[in-house]
Amino acid sequence: MLLWHFTLTPFLLVSAAMAAEDSDRLLQNRLRAHIEFLANDHLRGRQPGSDGYNIAANYVRSQFLQIGLMPAGNEGTFFQQVPLRKAFLEPGSAQMVIHRNGEEYPQVFVEQFFVGPSLNQQSSALDAGMVFAGYGIDAPELEYNDYVNIDVDGKVVVFFAGQPHDFPSEEGAHFASRMEHRKAAVLRGAVGMVMIHTPRAAQRYKWDRIKSLVGMPAMAWLNEKGEPHGVFDQLRAQASFSHTAAQVLFDGAPLDLATLIAMDENAEALPAFELKGKIKMSQRSSHESISSPNVVAVLPGSDPLLANEYVVYTAHLDHLGELKTTGPEAEHGDVINNGALDNASGISVMLETARLFAQGEPPRRSIMFIAVTAEEKGLVGSEYFAMNPTVPIESIVSEVNLDMPLLLYDFGDVIAFGAQHSSMGDSVREAANSLGVELTPDPFPEQNMFVRSDHYRFVQQGVPSVFLVTGMKSMDEGIDTQPIFEGFLQQHYHKPSDDINLPIHYGAAARFTRVNAKIGEIIANTPERPQWHEGDFFGRTYAK
Repeated sequence: MLLWHFTLTPFLLVSAAMAAEDSDRLLQNRLRAHIEFLANDHLRGRQPGSDGYNIAANYVRSQFLQIGLMPAGNEGTFFQQVPLRKAFLEPGSAQMVIHRNGEEYPQVFVEQFFVGPSLNQQSSALDAGMVFAGYGIDAPELEYNDYVNIDVDGKVVVFFAGQPHDFPSEEGAHFASRMEHRKAAVLRGAVGMVMIHTPRAAQRYKWDRIKSLVGMPAMAWLNEKGEPHGVFDQLRAQASFSHTAAQVLFDGAPLDLATLIAMDENAEALPAFELKGKIKMSQRSSHESISSPNVVAVLPGSDPLLANEYVVYTAHLDHLGELKTTGPEAEHGDVINNGALDNASGISVMLETARLFAQGEPPRRSIMFIAVTAEEKGLVGSEYFAMNPTVPIESIVSEVNLDMPLLLYDFGDVIAFGAQHSSMGDSVREAANSLGVELTPDPFPEQNMFVRSDHYRFVQQGVPSVFLVTGMKSMDEGIDTQPIFEGFLQQHYHKPSDDINLPIHYGAAARFTRVNAKIGEIIANTPERPQWHEGDFFGRTYAK
C-alpha cells in the first residue's frame, strides 16, 4: 500500500495540473467568444437604442440565464429599461460670432469652436457679455473660488479646461467636472458657458478628435416628468473653443490669451475679469425619445444575515456606433466603432466572473452584475441605476467597475482607481497578491480616471467603489508596455480600429477575471462591509 501511495501521488499532481490548465483554456475560449461576438460588425458599434445594442443586451441576458443567475431588473426581468432623450445637432445650425467695437468676428464650427446638440432646447440662441473666470471652479472644501469679485449674472462664463496644479487630482477632477462647472455658473446667474481647450488639456484629449463627435447624438435619461436629468434651462448655450483660435475672446482684455496659457502651464493663479464685447451663439437640435436597457442579474448570497446586501459589478455594454464624418477610417471603408477593448472586454470579464462565482461555493453576500447602457454618453445608464436602483441603495456595500482593461500583454499588476479612498483597497491588494499580481497606485493622476467611468455614479450615492484595470507592468520583463499602452490610446481608442484584429492576450484576460472574482469573494465573505476612510473627501461628500 505504501508503494501504491507514492506511485499515485505524482499522478494526482499531474492530473490536477492538467485540469487547471484545461479550466484556464476553457476560460480563455469563453472570453474570446464573448469579445468576438460583442465586437462583431453586425452589432454596428452598440449605440444605445440601436438594434445592435439590443442584440448585445439579449446576448448578456442569455449568458446570465445560462450561468444560473436570477433576474434583477424591472418586473421580474433581466432588463431595467432606461428612458432616454437622444438629441442630434442639425447640420449647419451651430453659429458663433464675437461682437466688439462695432465689428463682427464669425467663428468656424469644429475648426475653432464646437457645440454639441442641446438636450433640452430644440432651438437656442443668446447674445450676451462675457467674463473670464479662471477654471470656473468653486471648491469651498479646497478653499478655492474663481467667482470671487466677478459678476456673471446674465453673462457667458469663459474658463480654462482643467484645474489648478496644486489640487488633489481626484478631488480636483470632481470640481472640474461638467456638472460642477454648470452648478457653479448657474448659481451665479450665468446664461452660457465657453470652455477653452488649453495646451495642457490637449495632452489628454487633442482638439482634432473633436471631429469624431460631429453627427453623434447626445443622450440623457428622463425623469418622471419626461425632462432630461442634469440639464439646466438657464444655460442657453455651451461651447468649447480651441486655444489656437480663442485669442479673439481676449482682445482688449487686461491679459491676452498667451499670457494666461503661460500662467496655466506654470501653475500660477489665474485672474478673473470682464471681457470686451459680446458673444452670440445659436444652434438647432432634433430630439427623439428612446429606451435602452441596463441588464441586471443577481447571484443570491448564502448567509441569512448578509444575503440582503450586495457586492455590485458593472461594465458598460454600449459603444460609439458608427462614424458620421469623413476621415481616414471612413476613406478605408471602416466606419464601425466595434469597441473590442472598450468595452466588450469588460463585459466579457464580468460574465466570466459571474460564472466563476456560480461554479463555486455561494458567497455570503449576494453578487449583482450590471451591464450598463449609455456610458459613452456621460455615464447615463449607471447614473439611472444608481438613482433608481432595483434594490435599496443602502443595501449595496461596494461596487467594482470594469471598463477597458488593456488586455494586450501579460500584465503583472492591476490599478484600482479609487482604492485609496476606502477599505476596498485592502481587498483589492489581497486579491491581486493571491494571484501573484501587484496593486499599483494610480500612475497617471492627471487623467482624472476616478471620475470618468460608471463606478463614479455609485460613489455619488455614497457607495465605496473602485475602477479596476490592468496595470503597466508585464510578467515578461523583456516587454516594454509603455509603447503598447500609449499606442492603443493614440491609434485605437474610440476609433474603428479597436476591433478583434488587435493582439488580445486571452491568458491575461483569464487571470484578470480571476483577480476580479477574488475581489468580490473577499468583500462578499467579510462580515464588515467596506468603509470610507476617516475624513475622506468622497465619503464626507456623498456617504449617506
